[in-house]
Amino acid sequence: MTVTKWRSVLAACLFVLMSALTVSGVAQATPQQRSAPVVVAQPTESVPPGPEVNAPQQEDRGIATDTRKKLWIGGIALVLFALVYWRNKKRWDKWRKARKAG
Repeated sequence: MTVTKWRSVLAACLFVLMSALTVSGVAQATPQQRSAPVVVAQPTESVPPGPEVNAPQQEDRGIATDTRKKLWIGGIALVLFALVYWRNKKRWDKWRKARKAG
């Protein structure tokens, strides 16, 4: 199949999914009439406006051990992704050359 046919098939599938998953109906512009009174919460105490001047400061501990662990895991995942991408690129180039030759 050509790329154009794949795009058409993909567009048709997306159209079917969107039509199946969207909500169809009529929106009501007027609010519903309520028979019971609405109770609204009232504030019980007031908070002074503005920031607290003498707020406690956090200690600067540098990079925590769990952060360092997450960085290592992320780095390993990035290297593995690069290796798989490079391998697939080599296989794709080899397959494309064989297809052109034969």
